[in-house]
Amino acid sequence: MNTPTISAIICTRNRGERVVAAVESILANDHQAFELIIVDQSTNTVTATALRRFCNNDRLRYIASATKGLGIARNIGLQLAQAPLVAFTDDDCRVAANWLRVIEAEFQREPQAAVLFCNVVPGPHDASAGFIPAYQRQQRTIVKTFFGKCRARGIGAGMAVRRDLVLAMGGFDEALGAGGRFPSAEDADIALRAIAHGWYVVETPATYVIHDGFRTWAEARELAARDWEGLGAAYIKPLKAGHCRATIVLMYELLVPALLEPLAPLLRLKRPRGLGRLVAFVRGCLRGLAHPVDRERLVYRGKTIAPTTVERSL
Repeated sequence: MNTPTISAIICTRNRGERVVAAVESILANDHQAFELIIVDQSTNTVTATALRRFCNNDRLRYIASATKGLGIARNIGLQLAQAPLVAFTDDDCRVAANWLRVIEAEFQREPQAAVLFCNVVPGPHDASAGFIPAYQRQQRTIVKTFFGKCRARGIGAGMAVRRDLVLAMGGFDEALGAGGRFPSAEDADIALRAIAHGWYVVETPATYVIHDGFRTWAEARELAARDWEGLGAAYIKPLKAGHCRATIVLMYELLVPALLEPLAPLLRLKRPRGLGRLVAFVRGCLRGLAHPVDRERLVYRGKTIAPTTVERSL
């Protein structure tokens, strides 16, 4: 295998056979020099068994970890990656054939960028029964300021970073993300911290991933509460560390998506919907205020990657 110039990472936990589609789509990419790292935090061997069909592919590296938390898993992959660029997608996604090639080209085009988000489109589903989280941009956008971050909302299912820059910032905040102290928003957090450190964020429609993570409408409230609590915890950190200009991001989230958008139905004499966002966001802020922050790296203080992570053959 050629020395990789970009590493792709899938963080997974108890996904089993369903992770195979994500792996197949990445291995089918048209990039000529990449590696794929699977960070598996599963509590059983079902996922490892499902991945054995790829055991002869020298581009794939399998990492078994007894840790828990998406922020930790992303850091494990980031530290083990051999390439200067690292692309992340989720274990319920399928990526475009040009995904890695376009990501690398976008970083070459914008040397000041530390973080990149591509489009995330929903897979086929019954919209009457539920939804699939997605994010789509029509035009390429370079986010350089906290003000610009207010409307830039790329998600971790289609995300890439410059490895050395993000490691220098302390990596992903391990308190954030599914399974962490704060259950979401490690993706929004890394973008905000990149801007705070003087780097740019790129949002590009030039490539995409297909998200198959269907949620029923009954699950929507729980998902929203998790996401908004994570955002509150992420966006309060810069203020604690003295980045006063970051107040604009916090206030925008608080006043527009969390408050005004849920109240908008009142103008049509209808019942407000989604005020739970506000409650969860404020809860995340308050919990974040009570937790110590590394003021230089803008991460919550706490445990680091556990030593129970090993790379092994499938």
